[in-house]
Amino acid sequence: MGLISRSLFGFIGALWVFGMQLVRPQVLDPTSPRAETVVTAEQLNELISSGRKAAHLYCQSCHLFPEPNFLDKRTWIEQVLPRKKVRLGLFPSALEKHPESNLLKASGAYLDSPLMSLEEWNSIMAYYAAAAPTAPLPQDPRQEIAVGLKFFRVEMPKFRHAVASSTMVKFNPKDRRIYVGDAETKALDIATPDGEYVQSIKLENIPVALTDDGMGLFVTLIGSFVPTEKRLAGLSFLERTSGGFKPPKAILKDLPRATDTQFADLNGDGRTDFAICLFGNSAGRFSWFENAGDGEYKEHPLIEKAGAAKCVLQDFSGDGKVDIAVLIAQELESLLIFKNDGKGNFTSETVFQRHPLFGHTYFEPVDFNRDGRMDFLVTNGDNGEYPSPTKKYHGVRVYLNKGEGRFEEKFFFPLNGAFKAVARDFDGDGDLDLAAISFFPDYERSPEESFVFLENRGGQQFAVATFRETISGRWLTMDAADIDGDNDLDLILGSHIHGPSEVPDFLMKDWEKGGPPFVVLRNTTR
Repeated sequence: MGLISRSLFGFIGALWVFGMQLVRPQVLDPTSPRAETVVTAEQLNELISSGRKAAHLYCQSCHLFPEPNFLDKRTWIEQVLPRKKVRLGLFPSALEKHPESNLLKASGAYLDSPLMSLEEWNSIMAYYAAAAPTAPLPQDPRQEIAVGLKFFRVEMPKFRHAVASSTMVKFNPKDRRIYVGDAETKALDIATPDGEYVQSIKLENIPVALTDDGMGLFVTLIGSFVPTEKRLAGLSFLERTSGGFKPPKAILKDLPRATDTQFADLNGDGRTDFAICLFGNSAGRFSWFENAGDGEYKEHPLIEKAGAAKCVLQDFSGDGKVDIAVLIAQELESLLIFKNDGKGNFTSETVFQRHPLFGHTYFEPVDFNRDGRMDFLVTNGDNGEYPSPTKKYHGVRVYLNKGEGRFEEKFFFPLNGAFKAVARDFDGDGDLDLAAISFFPDYERSPEESFVFLENRGGQQFAVATFRETISGRWLTMDAADIDGDNDLDLILGSHIHGPSEVPDFLMKDWEKGGPPFVVLRNTTR
């Protein structure tokens, strides 16, 4: 899922194998000849000390400092640091060999000249090799996930594709249809609330988000599910007719990978504007587009960094004006609120920022503790950029609004590979329950965490359960809505089986043989 430079930093890797006195080949550059080097305990300690200082100096110039215990030794040495070496201009030959070399250079994310010397780089490698744990740190203890959902009945759709490749599931209350984006067919499938197939709309691109304005559908198109610097994404409009929809009309095209679009009048001129998350890969941005009339839009970039994953447009400051909250992954790993003066001029405030390995995936605003202030429900669990073990800090979090722009993390449920969570009163008892999916669960030790339902028992106590068929798909996307019109909330889970990480062979064979594109968890409380 990116550049891979499998450099053999022999003597560095040996730091944590053979201890303080060792003889191993020292490789300052992967293209240089190897030489036998004797490293004494004093030299080793000096090297690690200088590496710690260099790491704090250079790493924090771009993002929060990644502590060595955030990953295990092997992942640092074989995956993360070699990739960073390429970005820092220290391994130009690897960049030249990449199939998207010219696009990567043009992105500005890869330096033309080295940021530091090879000696400094090797000291950083030595520091992480010495300080990182041999095995990944385990998840914090959590409540056992019971099998069996007392509030839901599992229903499979009445159709399927050869390969389940759902990139979006959404129930549209305007026409009471389930919409499913498919990466393999590059189409938008439409189904009834009972899962009966209605039709497919060919888009020649991959849909990941949808908004119905009454006249038709605005569809966000990612361009490529696999990370790339190619500008293949866009935003299209499908005008509704008496018999269906007209062919897609491009509103925007030739964009970095897009993940979400939200609509509102952002400058008070009576026209509907929109904000779009251009996640990209190495390069991307977050912008709002001013409606200039006659189908023309003017772009106003707010963040010129990759990683915009999800945005919400609503009044966060309480002054009656539409603000923007956006979750940024990649190097920023932040949630930001852009406060609007009502005329489309924005000032930003940071709700939180985390280290660059955090892997944020989704958020939604919700008054979780019912105090009249908007809190944030957030997931982080992206684990597909390179081969990596599970991460201790992945999970579902609630950040409570303490007033005056202050937010505190007050709830954390450990969940490997957490990808999305929603907070709703599913059981009708007046408080908010949580439903969460994982795209990167630990299939070997806890496959039941693919989907979890957290029933709120009060006092931040939850009963945790899943459904027996939870590994019938690999859940990338989810929606909560009253699908059958009985005044309770159901769930739709979308499956995308060919993800960027490995899964057990028996699961992949089952998915390829009969895996559904989505499942419905039908609420049975009413």
